[in-house]
Amino acid sequence: MTEVSKLNRFLGLIIDGIIAYIPMFVFAFIAALAGVGLIYYIGWLLGVGYTLLRDALPGGQSIGKKIMKYAAVKQDGSSLEGDYATSATRNVTLFIPLLDLILVIIDKPRLGDDLAKTKVVNK
Repeated sequence: MTEVSKLNRFLGLIIDGIIAYIPMFVFAFIAALAGVGLIYYIGWLLGVGYTLLRDALPGGQSIGKKIMKYAAVKQDGSSLEGDYATSATRNVTLFIPLLDLILVIIDKPRLGDDLAKTKVVNK
């Protein structure tokens, strides 16, 4: 399989970022209207949950990866579909973005891929 381009990975990350922030904005708006701050945190939890677990979604791809036609898979090539622990391990490093960005720029695997023993492939 051919290597996934950095542009495709970046665009997939942007799409997934937008999707993760939608519940945050919606629930923040509802919280502001209702005057109940706790509602905001529900949106925040949904966004963080999507970010961590997105590679375990049906099909083993996040929405951004599906649109950009690539997937994160285990080192043996098997899908991450339903493997929430591996997805969370792989994606927790996204909360320290500078480190992953530097690794991708210098053509090294993301720290999350090393920790979870995964790789990114074209679909």
